[in-house]
Amino acid sequence: MIAHLCTRLPRAVAVIGLALYILGTTISLASGHPEIFQRFGALGVAAAILFFTDRLTQIELTRQRAVEAMLHEYGLRFEAIASGTKPEDLPNEGYTLDFLDEESAFTRLRRKAEAINSGNTALLSVATLQWGFGDLAIEAMS
Repeated sequence: MIAHLCTRLPRAVAVIGLALYILGTTISLASGHPEIFQRFGALGVAAAILFFTDRLTQIELTRQRAVEAMLHEYGLRFEAIASGTKPEDLPNEGYTLDFLDEESAFTRLRRKAEAINSGNTALLSVATLQWGFGDLAIEAMS
């Protein structure tokens, strides 16, 4: 129960922070409050960092589980060969992993990480500029 909460809590905090950032930024921008608009940039930076860290942690855990499964599978095959079974006599059935499928899964994980990184870089850039220069931007629009 606690382990489940520990994996869900960072994601929930990041999503809530991101939602508050978007809502607060929109309201402060519409109402023309430069100081509040600028301060919401700090919340955007924090949300981006939390969201990015959580997503990459989940991707890394998925990758780690796959590697552990492949190592286990390799160990089973190695034991069979070490006990005298010829490699060509190993049954194709009974082994759970297809190494080409796993390689394809790793490629999908890399693409997902790249997409998350791109989105996070954009959010972090906008939120940082808002935090540093948001008041000037609102005053220039007024």
